[in-house]
Amino acid sequence: MEQILEEDYKKETDGKSYLLLRKTKRSYEQAMIQEAMPAGVLPMVKSEQENHYKYDITGRKTLSMTFERVPMNAEQVQKVLQGIFATVERAREYLLLEEHFILRPDYIFLRIPEYEVTLCYYPEYGVPFSEQLGKLFEMLLNRVDYREEKAIALVYTLYMQLQEPDMTLERLQEKLSAHFGEERKGVSGAVRVDAPVKEERTENIEEKSRKKPSFLERLREEVSLKFPLQTEERKPRSVAGKKSVFPTGKKQTEREEVQQPSYVMESAPEWGSQHTRVISVKRENKMPFLVSEETGESIPLTKFPFYIGSLAGYADYVIQSDTVSRFHAKLFKKDGELFAVDLNSTNGTKVNGQLLNIQESVRLLAGDSICFADRTYHYFAGAEERDSLFYR
Repeated sequence: MEQILEEDYKKETDGKSYLLLRKTKRSYEQAMIQEAMPAGVLPMVKSEQENHYKYDITGRKTLSMTFERVPMNAEQVQKVLQGIFATVERAREYLLLEEHFILRPDYIFLRIPEYEVTLCYYPEYGVPFSEQLGKLFEMLLNRVDYREEKAIALVYTLYMQLQEPDMTLERLQEKLSAHFGEERKGVSGAVRVDAPVKEERTENIEEKSRKKPSFLERLREEVSLKFPLQTEERKPRSVAGKKSVFPTGKKQTEREEVQQPSYVMESAPEWGSQHTRVISVKRENKMPFLVSEETGESIPLTKFPFYIGSLAGYADYVIQSDTVSRFHAKLFKKDGELFAVDLNSTNGTKVNGQLLNIQESVRLLAGDSICFADRTYHYFAGAEERDSLFYR
C-alpha cells in the first residue's frame, strides 16, 4: 500500500525553495545527510519547525513536472536511471537505507538540461525498494517516446529483470550499461534485439517485413498485454484517413483546446427586395489571452494546460530572458476558471504583486497582472472583457 506523505512547499524571501515533510522521530540519518551531504541526495537543511524535515529544492524540477507534456527519449531515461542507481549505491557507504528513498516521480528531482538526478531521502519512509522500482518502471513505460525502440526495450528489460528472484541493484546496473554499451562499443557475444541484417538483398528484407511484425510491434504487443490500462491511452490517431504508425506518447485528453473565435452571418434579404442589404459579420471572440505590459503583445491561450518559460520546444509561449526559468509557470483550467501555478521557478511568479508559493495555484480574474520573473502581463478572458475595463 502506498504510504501517505504529509508535504508542504515553501519559497522564502531569499528566493530559495524548500520541500517540507512531516517529522515524528529523531534519526541519525538526518544528521548524516546534513553533515556529509552525499552526492545525489537532496540537501536537508535545519528547519525552524522541529516537526518537519526541510529539503532544499532550489533550481530543481521534479520528474513528473519535467516530462508532463513531452515524452522521454532513450538518453534521458538512461541518465535518470543511472543517477538513481548510483545515488542509492553511494548511500550505502553512509549507512542510509534504500527503502527510505522516495522513488515517486514527484520526489525525484532533476537539474535541467543536464538531467542530474537528486533523490529525496525520508527517514520515516519504508516502502521496499524493489516495489518502488517496479512502479517507477511502469510509470516510465507511460512516459517514454514510443517511437524510440531503444527506450522501450530498456525499460521493459529492466522491468522483467526486476521479477527475477536473484535481482540485485548491481544486476540492474549491468543491464543498463550493457544496453547502451553494446551499441557504442560493439560488445562481443552480446545479443542485440535490434541488430541490423547485413548482406541481405533488398527484396528479401521486404519479403520478411511482410511476413513478420517488426521488433517495435512485437514489443508493444507484449507490453500491452502486461500493462493494458497504461497502453490503452496510446491508441494511434487517424490522420487523413490513415492510422499513424506510432502513438503520440501523451494522453489525448491532457490538453484542452480552446474554441477558436467564431463568426455569425446575419440572414440575407428575401429574393426580390428593392435594396441590397450588406450581410454583417459579428465576431464572437471568447478566447482568453495575456497582454504584455512592456510591448503590448497579445498572447492567445489556445490550449490548456498552457506552459510559459524560456525553453523553446517545451513552452507554449517562450519568453527570451535570463530571468525567466526554462519551466517557469503553467496556466490551467478548472471548472471553467483559469488558474496560474509556479513551476518552482528561480525568480518566482507573482499575481497582482503576490509571490506564489511552489505548487500554489491562484485563480485569475479580468485585468489581473501576472509577472513571470520581471516580465509583466495582464489576463483577459476575451476581447469584450478587455474593452469593458479599458474603453468605458
